[in-house]
Amino acid sequence: MNRFFIAVLMIGSLAPAVGWGQNTGGIFPPMVDVGHASLQYRITYDTDSTGSAQRLHYQQSINDDLMWRVLAQIKHPTPETTEFHYAQAELFWEFSKQEDPWKTGLRFDARVRDAGNPAMVGLHWTNQIALAQRWHLRGVALSSYDIGTTEVGLQTRGSLFTNLKMGPTVGVEFYNAFGTTSNLKPLDDQKHQIGPFAFIPMFERWNLFLGLLAGVTPASAPLELRAWVTVNF
Repeated sequence: MNRFFIAVLMIGSLAPAVGWGQNTGGIFPPMVDVGHASLQYRITYDTDSTGSAQRLHYQQSINDDLMWRVLAQIKHPTPETTEFHYAQAELFWEFSKQEDPWKTGLRFDARVRDAGNPAMVGLHWTNQIALAQRWHLRGVALSSYDIGTTEVGLQTRGSLFTNLKMGPTVGVEFYNAFGTTSNLKPLDDQKHQIGPFAFIPMFERWNLFLGLLAGVTPASAPLELRAWVTVNF
């Protein structure tokens, strides 16, 4: 565990120097591995603003179909201030078999936000298709409901990636936020981001994720820098 916390401190110490990143989300896979347990730290910078966002989560499989995750996120509206952003509980449910080329599953979320913002529940459908021996396409359709409202938020995410023979996984990912069922926004007001990423094995049980997201529409953050550190138990 010492190496994990050293990595956390090294990455986290950079937070005051750069912007507040809105997007600490990932493109989560539908697969559940029996016996899996991991701890992950994430930090994201929005280079066009004045703070940072950091997230910590722990996940563990229940069996070869179900896995749970709990997480918490803090934000820094300015480099000098720290605020609670949200806490969330999640349940993954895989429907596919190990030998299936098309993997599919659902994720259920329950989120408590900071003061003044409603709690949220979510239902997301995630898929992964094997295109070739080392190439995969992953896509997620997300829906979220703010408690006490009549609106359902609509988003999609996806990635195209390959597993290199020397170990790392590299690819391109994209994120799209369209608005809600009762208020689909015009294109310029929607948030669309795209960018490259690399998932790099470190040591025996450690992994590092590095990526950047560039905004495609005026409402999107122009550039976000993202880093994750994961330790598998």
